[in-house]
Amino acid sequence: MIKTNNTTNLKNISKYLLTTTLTLGLLSATNTVIANQNSTIDNYNTRYTPQGRIKAGKRGTYKKDIHVWVYTSKFAKRFGMPQEWVDDELKGAEALAYRLDLDVYGTKCGYFSNVENCRPSTACVVDMYIDDKANLPWNTNSRFESLYGRKSNPFFVAQKKKDGPTYGKRITKRGQQYKLGLDSTGIVYGKNDKWKLGAYYILEYDRDIYKNLDYLSGSVICHSLARKEM
Repeated sequence: MIKTNNTTNLKNISKYLLTTTLTLGLLSATNTVIANQNSTIDNYNTRYTPQGRIKAGKRGTYKKDIHVWVYTSKFAKRFGMPQEWVDDELKGAEALAYRLDLDVYGTKCGYFSNVENCRPSTACVVDMYIDDKANLPWNTNSRFESLYGRKSNPFFVAQKKKDGPTYGKRITKRGQQYKLGLDSTGIVYGKNDKWKLGAYYILEYDRDIYKNLDYLSGSVICHSLARKEM
């Protein structure tokens, strides 16, 4: 009986050691993969381009960048952006990002006199990243404000005159319409500011979104632009 018990105990110990070895081996392999991913350079290419993600061994979903970019070399170095979109002749901003946005103004209906003819309303949006030394003439002391998040309250129709939204009361002098962040904005581009994009309707701003950097996001009239014109 003693011999049998010893044999059984040895088998159990062997199984335990084998299981422990396999577990430690798997943990070691997992840690190696994580270490390899963590040691990879973390920048725009490794996060947002297929080739960069494959090379870095990254898995899972990632956000597709739909912007047309232009920025200074200083901005590119600070935020790990590709060199191909660097232009140190850019004036007035550290970076610009242009996109066609189908989410800003939502879906509109009634096209061509058909009340059921609906389609997303396209907004041409330019995001600006500006050095705070520019001292923009802000019309507010608030650090951040956004119209992007207001998805449901535009459908409210106040049934009493005094029941309007509070943000509607924030108007500039002489009854002019309230403007977000800055009172008057416009965009010019091209050599010697030859062309104009017209008014720039601010939809969101963040004063000091990063250290020493202000952010504006707004819509402009949609034009066909070559990258070299931005």
